[in-house]
Amino acid sequence: MFRALSCLVAVLSVAWAPSVRAQSPPAQPPRDTPASAAGGTAVVRGRVVDAATGRGLSRVQVRANTPSPNPNVPPPTPYPWVAMTDGDGRYEIKNIPAGSYAIAATKTNYVRSAYGAERVEGPGKRMTLIDGQVLDKIDLKLMRAGVITGRVVDEFGDPVSDVQVVPMRYQFIQGSRRLMQTGRGAQTNDIGEYRMYGLTPGQYYVSATLRNVSFGGTETADRSGYAATYYPGTANVAEAQRLAIAQGQTLTSINLTLLPTHTARVSGVALDAQGRPLAGTSVNAMQRMGFGGFAAFGGMTQADGKFTISGLTPGEYIIRANLQGTQDQASQTVTIDGSDVTDLQLTVTKLSTIRGRVVFEPGGTPPKVTEVRLNAMRSDPFVGGFAPALVKDDLTFELSVAAGRVYIRAQPTAQNWRLNRVLLNGADITDAGLDVAPNSLFTDMVVELTDHLYPISGRVTAANGALVRDCFVIVFGQDPSGWTPGTRYLGTSRPGLDDLFHVKMPAGDYYAVAMTEVDPGAWTDPEFLSQVRERATKFTLAAGETKTVDLPLSPPLVF
Repeated sequence: MFRALSCLVAVLSVAWAPSVRAQSPPAQPPRDTPASAAGGTAVVRGRVVDAATGRGLSRVQVRANTPSPNPNVPPPTPYPWVAMTDGDGRYEIKNIPAGSYAIAATKTNYVRSAYGAERVEGPGKRMTLIDGQVLDKIDLKLMRAGVITGRVVDEFGDPVSDVQVVPMRYQFIQGSRRLMQTGRGAQTNDIGEYRMYGLTPGQYYVSATLRNVSFGGTETADRSGYAATYYPGTANVAEAQRLAIAQGQTLTSINLTLLPTHTARVSGVALDAQGRPLAGTSVNAMQRMGFGGFAAFGGMTQADGKFTISGLTPGEYIIRANLQGTQDQASQTVTIDGSDVTDLQLTVTKLSTIRGRVVFEPGGTPPKVTEVRLNAMRSDPFVGGFAPALVKDDLTFELSVAAGRVYIRAQPTAQNWRLNRVLLNGADITDAGLDVAPNSLFTDMVVELTDHLYPISGRVTAANGALVRDCFVIVFGQDPSGWTPGTRYLGTSRPGLDDLFHVKMPAGDYYAVAMTEVDPGAWTDPEFLSQVRERATKFTLAAGETKTVDLPLSPPLVF
């Protein structure tokens, strides 16, 4: 008997997060010139207290955060400018280089807080430091995070132990809105009780899952199990109830009754590319949970390559053989409706290959070859993921990708260059993407980069005419056919110390909108862009033009 593995989404987020950051606008776009990572002489001091009691909080991590020099590349981590509070909540950050910084504090079970923030978990006020300056009394207050508690019982009202209970929120993952685990989950104890803590303010769904999946072993007559259940007691995500959590709030008696269901088994054989059995190979059954990620269960194949996975509840699964030390893969999609799936054959197929070269549109000094990285991006990053590749000295490249529709993207670390177009056999596939068949080869791809980017700036004003800094500005193309993963016609920014937002874009027709509340990555979702364009400002950016676009502050978009 195997316990359920940790949610595959957590694993995937580690594996492909760097590629996402390298291709998509950052969650909190930079707005000032960063300081060097070298040591400086400025000092920031202050005290961190509990907002409810005023008591100094110990072991709070306080950071002086500075933006990345490139809006498409994350800042270096870890930040060298960090301190821990003492027993009275006091901190001192030393050796800070001259530059612009936001001071933020984090502690387990408390909501992150930044100095001068105008909203919960806002970016905070940026302060300019000069060498030798001592900035004192930069004090912060931390509010307690939220808690959800309750009990899980079976259809007879008896408590169920070892149930995985998780908080879930909608997030934007590479252009689509998905229900994902957000925050710390919990497991029920011997009397069916659970307690999820450390929740940031917001709206959550609560799901409960009891897994009794086994790999191999003796077949039993008992096929009973429980479907993933969403509060207040449904297997249908559309019928689930949202729970609002405020700072420091504890929601009690969020009880769930598990929904009984009939489980099934999947059995088959894993074979290599020559049809030979794969012995001792890991096979996983990965189920999409609601609209979100996957939960994974599995084990190892036998000497003859055969495997059996039992206890699968109804739903859609990807049965995948994971080959160590190779990029080859074998997988099949199956739908479980209560009936067994037998004689499933997982045959290894090699990844497809895309070969081509990088060219630069005539203009400024091209970036170094080592600064250019290519990705094959997908609308659904959970299937196939990303295939990053470095460009060779002769400007050629080779990408290995799994079958499916991919979008070829390139982003140099030099901030004045970005993708212009992608050609395959002379045809422009930049926004259309490329359908890749298993074990196929593409040999004539040209990825063109350009530095023909033109500045857009402006102010954001509230309804009363006041200038607004604490907001996000999203600039995106007017043509919906270009709202594809990693599109070059998308930029984000926020006003800086000069009260202006700044972004560079290719010539084209655009919308621009400013909002105080934007979920991270929302701007990659075509549905989101379709709705915000109704309140956006339209403009055209001509080649060689410097554009000024002042924007009204728009209310948050509620899905």
